[in-house]
Amino acid sequence: MEKFFSTLILLGMVLLTCGLAFSQVVLTGLIIDAQNLPFIPSLTPKVLDEEGREIYGSAYVSQEWVKKQGMVGYAKSLEEARANPRVSGNPLVVKAIQVSGPNNRDLILSNEDARKIRQLSQNLNFLDHAKVMIIVP
Repeated sequence: MEKFFSTLILLGMVLLTCGLAFSQVVLTGLIIDAQNLPFIPSLTPKVLDEEGREIYGSAYVSQEWVKKQGMVGYAKSLEEARANPRVSGNPLVVKAIQVSGPNNRDLILSNEDARKIRQLSQNLNFLDHAKVMIIVP
């Protein structure tokens, strides 16, 4: 009976470990859906939260990566954005809720999405490496 419980505990530990490993999915980039907004693409867009605090912009990106590929990539659909090597794999997808700034060149995200991105960027480098795509109208 003791051997049975030891085996059961060991099996439970293995399953728990496997479950934790599968639940920690790595994000490979950020896709911002702005296709239903009057957004005007630019070389240096800013992404802000509802209070106007910057989530992403030129200050967040390694200049090495900007020189290689620019700050953001643009796509006409979610499928096209997901297929782009800049973010391919498992990107976080969020919807912009408004445009802002001169000539509608900046995007505003919900505070909830902004919180997620800030939290994720503490442990992941997708913002530093400009792994951001924007879906445009």
